Order: sequence, then C-alpha cells, then structure tokens
Amino acid sequence: MKLHERGVLPRSNIYFHTPKEHDRKVFLTPSSSGYYFCDETYRVTRDNYDGYLVHSGVRNNYGSYLVLFIKSGKAYVYQNDRRIILGGNDAFLLDCYHPHAYGAQAGSELEMVWVHFDGTMVRDYFRTAAKGTNCSVLKSLPPGRSQIIYNNLNNIYQKFDKKKGVNDILSNKYLVVVMTEFLLGNPPVPEQEDNPWDDLLAYISENIRQPLRSEDLAERMALSPFHFARQFKKKIGYTPHRYVLMARIGAANHLLKRSALPIKEIAHACGFSSEGSFCNAFKNLVGVWPAAYRGNA
Repeated sequence: MKLHERGVLPRSNIYFHTPKEHDRKVFLTPSSSGYYFCDETYRVTRDNYDGYLVHSGVRNNYGSYLVLFIKSGKAYVYQNDRRIILGGNDAFLLDCYHPHAYGAQAGSELEMVWVHFDGTMVRDYFRTAAKGTNCSVLKSLPPGRSQIIYNNLNNIYQKFDKKKGVNDILSNKYLVVVMTEFLLGNPPVPEQEDNPWDDLLAYISENIRQPLRSEDLAERMALSPFHFARQFKKKIGYTPHRYVLMARIGAANHLLKRSALPIKEIAHACGFSSEGSFCNAFKNLVGVWPAAYRGNA
C-alpha cells in the first residue's frame, strides 16, 4: 500500500496483516510492516497505537509494539522523557500501547524497515529488554548483530511485499530472533558469563537423589540461609524448597512415563524418603497419583 503520510516519500510501502485467532494467541505476529524512505519532516507522536482490531471495534487486550531498524540516516526516539539520537544500523523496540514519539532528525533523510507486532508474551519480553522504560535502544552494534536484526525484519517485510502470504509461524521465528538481540542488550550479555545461580540450578538437577537441604545450598552460594532464601526467591521465582520439589517431580514424571521402574524405586531415585511421601507430593503438585499418571501414558 502506498501512503501519503507526512514525511514519507512515494517509494515507501506499508502492508497490514490480521493473523488467525489461534496464531495471535500463541505466536508473536505482525500486524503491519513497512519499508520507509522519509525526509526530515517525518514525525510520529501518538497516545497509543493498537495492533489488531476485533470485530466489535473494541480495543484489544494485547498491546502493540514496534521494532524499527534504521538502514541509513539519523532519527530520534523518546525513551520516557529522554530524546535519543540514532544513526544507520541502530534499532529500537518501542511500547506503542502508551504515549510515544519518534521521527527523522532535522536535516536527515531516513531509510528504515519496521514491524508492528503483538502477542500474549510480548509484554514479558519487553519488560526484560526495556528495563522499566518505554523503549529499548540498540546503538553502535557490531555489523553481525545489526545485520541479524535487519535481515529478520526484512524477511517479514518481503513476505508482504512479494505477495506470498504471511506465515505466522515463520514471522514468530523472525521476531523471536530480533527480540533476542534486544534481550542480549548493548553491550551484549557475554555468552560464557559464569552465573552462580545457573550453576546452582544445574547442581540441583544433577543431584536429585541427594537431600539438597536449603542450608547446604546456601553454603554452596556462600550466603546465610536467610539471605539465600530471599535471593533465591527473587532470582528464581520460587522458594528453594518449592524449586527442589518441582525438580524432583519433574524427574519422576519422566521416569514414570519412560521406564518400568517400580514407583518405590522412582521415589528413592528422585530423593524422596519414602514411597508415601513421594505419592503425596506428586498428587499435590500434579493433581493425580503417580500410578494414575503412569497409566495415562
């Protein structure tokens, strides 16, 4: 579609997409995509920008997000109240469900590719990437990383532009790759960075048969039991006891379905002191007794 939007030059294109209901609920899916060439008068200032429309015309419950990659030229975007200047190979991820503003920098022409997208998991992705702001910005990226963002956004745009039909599963793949770059941040999270909490979770998984007392886990982390319990809940989302229990039951699930071991042996293999304690814990967490769970295989 050709637009007559202020500041958007005639060779620009925009396309719209309404995904199937199932896809919209499961995937990250685009609602529109464009490849724009803009002059210095290009400005966007909005209170919100809805993605998908429902048949009744009532605003949806998803929220709308914009990821934009600057191929060349200079632009600006407001991160909360702070104006940030971006150049070629920079990108931003913007929450368009709330007031936002961006545009071309004075005296500059822009070439950019962008995608508006929604999905039930987008807000969680966004909160992690944006760290409490309305916008996540990636500037001065290494060529490899900037090319990843451009290629994946352009893949979505090209599906529109070549009239091949938009495959929501593929679009989800492209958007997840782009979102991952924003989650890695700038500078990126080192791939080999040692994380003692990840090491601890791996230790728990590898030692399910052992007692795994909170006091012993705290000692491994060189923390007092009280401080360890608070930090564990903050970083992992569960208490140490709850996480260990979930890890034990997760291992038991696999053994019940994939082995012929008696339930008593599975209980001991997963660190439970008795078959009875295992069965009660399993029923409380899974909702059925271990024998019934195995029988549904």
